[in-house]
Amino acid sequence: MSLKVAVMGAGCIGAWVGARLAAVGAQVTLIGRARLRDSIDQGGIFACSLQGDIAAPGAHQLTVALGPEAVENAQLVIISVKGRDTVAAARSIAPHLHEDAVLVSLQNGLNNPDRIRSALPGHTVVAGMVPFNVVWEDRPPEDGVYLRQATSGEVVLGHSDRDAVVQLVELFGRSGVGVHQHPDMTAVQWAKLVLNLNNAINALSGRSLRDELQHRGYRRLLAEAMNEAWQALDAAGIRPAAVGRMRPRLAPWILPLPDLLFGILAAPMIRIDPAARSSMADDLDRGRLTEVDDINGEVVALARSTGLTAPVNARLVRLIHEAESRGAGRPTLSPAELWPEESP
Repeated sequence: MSLKVAVMGAGCIGAWVGARLAAVGAQVTLIGRARLRDSIDQGGIFACSLQGDIAAPGAHQLTVALGPEAVENAQLVIISVKGRDTVAAARSIAPHLHEDAVLVSLQNGLNNPDRIRSALPGHTVVAGMVPFNVVWEDRPPEDGVYLRQATSGEVVLGHSDRDAVVQLVELFGRSGVGVHQHPDMTAVQWAKLVLNLNNAINALSGRSLRDELQHRGYRRLLAEAMNEAWQALDAAGIRPAAVGRMRPRLAPWILPLPDLLFGILAAPMIRIDPAARSSMADDLDRGRLTEVDDINGEVVALARSTGLTAPVNARLVRLIHEAESRGAGRPTLSPAELWPEESP
């Protein structure tokens, strides 16, 4: 019998994952915004992998809903809302969840699985991590929703012997999505968070990820933000795990290198679509609140708890909040404007 999956908060990542799963036999319901529903109704949904293969499930495999009641009868619910919305989303689906439903958190940050557990006691909650970006291509609504994986990496899930999770892993594999399970998801989530410290820099730079990372000044700033994280992590006795081919511990050493050397060393580690940008950049452009407090803010909080400071990350948090307040989209700040105290 087909695995029944609901995706609560179907943005770029959630809708892409749902489409890939539906194309290989899952019965998927995406719960998202009216824009998603209307565009899919007009032209369908297309989820393109980094390798170029496209999953295009039909209406019999994938449906779109706007309300939390659509999780009814789902065996597995993927939560992919922003961190600040996690508790509200979990509470909204609580009256409609099947008693045996399993929940999988595919979200940025550290605390979302625990937030879900606190709101939905009695349910199995599995932490997950998606390391890659997905771009929603700007096309006419009648062309449908075209989502393209823009960077490399494998999905990581916590261990669980629940049948729904076993089926999910199998479906990911059949859909061409790399996936593996890890015994220590806290270590994985911290590794992803360290890499995600670039989200704020990318959003404030106004550039694509590729253009930003080709600029040594932004890379040096990112290295400083990462060094603050590593100092706090070391003081707290936390050891983040390696994520795929990217080794977070090496990043602060590689990032400040001259452009030529960086290009040589970093090329095998990550592939970036020219149009890719961080989800934080998209949030600013759309006038939405970002997840900066769940990313850079976590470094600031950890540093404070260990008697340290994280001034670069604290400044990035402040600058993102200022951009949110202005509501004018992404600024275009230079490295010197982002960190004038020590211009990279």
